[in-house]
Amino acid sequence: MHNAPSVVYPVGRCVLYAGLLAMLGGLGVLVLLLWWWPWLGAPGESPLVVRVAGVLGALLWLAWAGFAWRSWRRSPVGQLQWDALGAPDSGSARAGVWRWRRDAYTDGLTLQRVERVLDLQSRLLLQLREPGTARHWVWVERTRDPARWNDLRRALVSVS
Repeated sequence: MHNAPSVVYPVGRCVLYAGLLAMLGGLGVLVLLLWWWPWLGAPGESPLVVRVAGVLGALLWLAWAGFAWRSWRRSPVGQLQWDALGAPDSGSARAGVWRWRRDAYTDGLTLQRVERVLDLQSRLLLQLREPGTARHWVWVERTRDPARWNDLRRALVSVS
């Protein structure tokens, strides 16, 4: 297969990921409400263990919600670049190189590998591997740049 053409594709916070986190958070609130429902009318009649478990459940949910918010806010934002003419640093025989660009890396950080983990046709979950051990997970969405979406998909398929 011939190499795919070079492409630069924007990566940002994923709406699907935010929706999944919101859905899980809503499900957690629903479980807490179902737990407390029988005792909402008469709080003094609920056993101590039920009240303690309810408070611990609410605290656990708050901790999870904080983690989920932080996780979504810290999602990598930048540009994923496939340079079809670039020479890989590792001396690999294949032509082309992946780079991750963000404000901190103006020239772009050369990646060892980009793996498709989940392909939902209009969204991709990718694992970016930096030289060494660092791995980053990014969601890439078609809506960010529909004109270059197929170029990105061709680059991902041609390299793997």
